[in-house]
Amino acid sequence: MTQGILGDLLLVYPALILGFRKSSRKVGRVKTSRRYADWVEYWLFRGVTRKTSLRIVDNLRELVRPREASWFELYVPRNQTVYAIESLAATGEVQLEPGARQASHLHLENIRQSLSELDEFCKTHQIALPVYQVAPSKLISSPEETAEQALYYVRHWGERLVSLQEEMHRLQQEKENLRLLQKLLKALHEDDTGIELFAHHGDFLCKGIYACPHSHPMNPVLSKIVIRSYVQDEMVFFLFAALPDQQTDVNHLLEQSDCIEVDIPDWLSPGRPAQEQGIAERLATIEHLYHDIQHKIELHWASSELKKTLANATVLRWFVDNAKEVTEHGEYCHVTGWSSLEKPASVESVLESANIHAIVRHPFPPLNSLPPVRMLETWWSRPFHLFQAFSGTPGSNEIDPGFIIPIVVPLLFGFMFPDVGHGLILLLVGIFFGVRQRNIRFLIPCGASSIIFGILFGELFGMEGLLPALWFRPLDEPLRVFGVSLLFGFGLILTGMVFSAIEARWRGLGLEWCAREAPIVGLYITAAIGIFFHTALVAMPVFLIWYLAGSSWVQSRRGKIEISVTIGSLLQTVFELLLNSVSFMRIGAFALAHAGLTITVIMLADKIDNEAGYLLALVIGHLLVVGIEGLVVFIQTTRLIFFEFFIRFLRVDGRPLKPLAPPGMNRVDTKIKSVRFDK
Repeated sequence: MTQGILGDLLLVYPALILGFRKSSRKVGRVKTSRRYADWVEYWLFRGVTRKTSLRIVDNLRELVRPREASWFELYVPRNQTVYAIESLAATGEVQLEPGARQASHLHLENIRQSLSELDEFCKTHQIALPVYQVAPSKLISSPEETAEQALYYVRHWGERLVSLQEEMHRLQQEKENLRLLQKLLKALHEDDTGIELFAHHGDFLCKGIYACPHSHPMNPVLSKIVIRSYVQDEMVFFLFAALPDQQTDVNHLLEQSDCIEVDIPDWLSPGRPAQEQGIAERLATIEHLYHDIQHKIELHWASSELKKTLANATVLRWFVDNAKEVTEHGEYCHVTGWSSLEKPASVESVLESANIHAIVRHPFPPLNSLPPVRMLETWWSRPFHLFQAFSGTPGSNEIDPGFIIPIVVPLLFGFMFPDVGHGLILLLVGIFFGVRQRNIRFLIPCGASSIIFGILFGELFGMEGLLPALWFRPLDEPLRVFGVSLLFGFGLILTGMVFSAIEARWRGLGLEWCAREAPIVGLYITAAIGIFFHTALVAMPVFLIWYLAGSSWVQSRRGKIEISVTIGSLLQTVFELLLNSVSFMRIGAFALAHAGLTITVIMLADKIDNEAGYLLALVIGHLLVVGIEGLVVFIQTTRLIFFEFFIRFLRVDGRPLKPLAPPGMNRVDTKIKSVRFDK
């Protein structure tokens, strides 16, 4: 039995390996011969780009996690309200809902004043703000507060910009001054020791250094106080010393010339070599600081918050300039609701594409309101909405089971109801009646699965010999049937545990899950493997110690450690896992029961001598099997999914989004109650 079950696990491997080898040979013809590792490296790291990987991750996230809707409020001109609601309904992602708070009237003058002050501030500080073609940010506050926030942000942004520009200007001046000092030191004679004697004014003399263009004629008054002069790179450096009462005349004459006063920093050391080294080091530091500030200014200009602020100001300025007659007379509508559109500015984009001018706000939702979630909506998941209706709506931090139900339900149903003929009947019923009754369309994939398992088990209306068994016959190997059933259960329960780990990560409790739940997963896997390989059971003490330590750590974070509670919880979890796993043996039991029932129908029909009676007995018997056992198998499939699988991760903390239906579609669950006309 063990070898048979392990063989079942590897049933699909030959096909995968064969396909892999064919792919390897194909890659070898195109990219020369590659080994297995080269093939994997090529497709994983060269064939798939980073952009493609991110797109795949985003698609998987959309597939498994419900999308939480965001609250929005619209101020729409009354004559455009109908068209605005129609445009939003056409998206299929908007649910209208009345807000608990009353909409305040728009104070147009306050918005206009804030925008005017913003423009005046930029004009005063000579800041030419760019016009960014980006979507406005979510208007969390009212339009008046948004305008004030834009003014406040731009003021602080401008003050910071001015501060950085002033710092850059100061560094530029210091750099130019030090370069002049460098030139002066190069121009000194060999016997000159340095320029420290001219660093400060003395008690009896005022001293200084000036750099003038070579073509600049010296004023006769200045020539009397110049002690030395040097020429370097078309610049003439004058070192002067004058009496204190001559300082005013010197400054006046220099202001009328093209000369530049060269400052000697206080940190400059005495001695020509030390001065040259100190100036060179300071210039390198200034260059680094200059580029650093330049980079900060570039980042300051590229601020995403600035772009959003200016975009918000642009929308408000447009509203003030072009829609003032709407707000001044109060002829506008206040529309509220939820949107599950992907991008934050999608509501604005929908209205703009319809040429509808409105102010869109995304404030915090009303108090005590639960945001609805958008669940998976695909052609292959819609037939199983009945199961989602039974289970409830997951929250935004839960796994949406809608993507896995279309896989698990047909798989379980087909294994318990394996027959090509019976599956074909269910398939035809689902196709024929599913046109009007959408809730029974799940019979189509379930019937197809029954056909597939019927082919694998060689079942066709219970008649032996008509179809060869591609896998095995259930009645010939009942223990193998139960073994495969346990493998089904093990895989499904383990999948539920993985989903629980993902949800814990979304809720920010990943560390606690690793401390308490991860060792349970390890124990479960070890126990399952230990059935076939007993040596794997030696790892169980490690997981037990892990669980006890992790649970104690979690309890200590919450204030109190209770070993008895920890052990009791462990025993309860182990007992539940044991019962859940054994419960999946009903899959094999129903597979055997189905084979037995079909044989019973044939045996009863064989006892009728009349050919017409024989055929009638077969038809009635198989119809009863399809109807009664099909219903029982459906109930058991639902029970296994709800009580053995969903219980591992599903808490149903959410509520579904009920999109507003476009005109022409009858939806009894959609009503327009959230439009308020303000006068």
